[in-house]
Amino acid sequence: MAYIVRRNSVYYMNLRLPKHLFPNRHTLRFSLNLRERQSALFTASHIAQKVHEHLLEHPLADLQALRTLCTGWRDATPAPAIQSVVRSPSAISPKQVRASTSPTLCTLSKRYIEEGKRGGIWREVSTHEVERSLRDLFELMGDMPIAAFDVHQARLLKDRLSRCPQYFGLRPEFKGKTLLQVVESGSTYKAVTAVTVNNRLRKLSAFLNWCKANGYITDNPLAGLKVMTGSAKEARLSFDSHDLTTLLNLDALRSEARKHPWRYWLPLLGRTTGARLEELCQLRVNDFIQQQGNQCIRIDDSQDGQNLKNSSSRRVLPIHPALVKLGLLLHVESIQATGADRLFPELEAVRGKLGHAPSKWFGRYKIKQGITDPKKTFHSFRHTLIDELRDAGVQDSLIKRIVGHEDSSVTFGIYGSRTPLRAMAEALSHVRLL
Repeated sequence: MAYIVRRNSVYYMNLRLPKHLFPNRHTLRFSLNLRERQSALFTASHIAQKVHEHLLEHPLADLQALRTLCTGWRDATPAPAIQSVVRSPSAISPKQVRASTSPTLCTLSKRYIEEGKRGGIWREVSTHEVERSLRDLFELMGDMPIAAFDVHQARLLKDRLSRCPQYFGLRPEFKGKTLLQVVESGSTYKAVTAVTVNNRLRKLSAFLNWCKANGYITDNPLAGLKVMTGSAKEARLSFDSHDLTTLLNLDALRSEARKHPWRYWLPLLGRTTGARLEELCQLRVNDFIQQQGNQCIRIDDSQDGQNLKNSSSRRVLPIHPALVKLGLLLHVESIQATGADRLFPELEAVRGKLGHAPSKWFGRYKIKQGITDPKKTFHSFRHTLIDELRDAGVQDSLIKRIVGHEDSSVTFGIYGSRTPLRAMAEALSHVRLL
């Protein structure tokens, strides 16, 4: 924001500086060397636009350099006649008018979040992810009129997101620095993955789609913008037989689970169901049911705090016989006897996800067991089960039913309207646990 003041018949420009870029100095003042108000307003508007563009490209510019640039822009700005400023409609371009009069990204983001929460269309975890993505947008790009956020700004945002460090808020070396300062510092650190960048861009593109649908912009500059990356299959590897023997060593798991029983059961459940970590962490004791004569696990989102990736994730799975032998159902009964609703009541949600602590623990556990490949994670249990079922000749459509994958090519005509528990149990018999 800029405004002019008159002192001794000469106009001066006061330029408000972005607080996240200049925390110790909020205003830059200098003389416009002009005595006529309309000319001063015209020159100040021109300089303000130049400063905005410069800081987007060079956010680490120091104050003295910025003052020197402003002086140069002031001297290079032609002072228009009064008539040309007041009467000529071409003195300011339509694009500049739209940019100066359109609402800001910050204002619209607040409306967007309020509408999403009010409409009840976002899960808690989705709300956290949307707010996180918008926070990154403002930290990396600052606030600006929505009309000023064009394809050039979109490409710059993508570039800066790609250079964001992992765990920015937790790393002591970044304490006292803004995200933009770290990104533009040229320091060496581990950056976020392409998957994370694309997730942020997707959330922000959805925000701009909302802005477009509500008439604030005519085009979404983030539409289709993403970082090139490999497939999800390439992002994570399956476990080999040695990995499974090491990770599922019962003595090692019992030692890990002395204070936290979920450390024992989650790897075993992941191995025998192929379920996503969050699906397992949010299980309730009443999700263990009997259906068609089989002991089953119900993966659902019908209860408070349960969320699924999509409608295909809603399913019922037969419990692997090895889990019954290990006492899973007895564990369920013991938890139920305490009056707890969830199978793992000690888990607490972080940013809407119960799997936060288990994911961190499993990362440490696998390294302690000698498995250091970063592409091998808890999700690798899922890949491993899918690979084994395919190798055993299980029909692909049944595999998708087991793991909760979408399958637009399959109709209920193959198995009927009932869940094919017998076929599922036969398929899962190919999965060896002990």
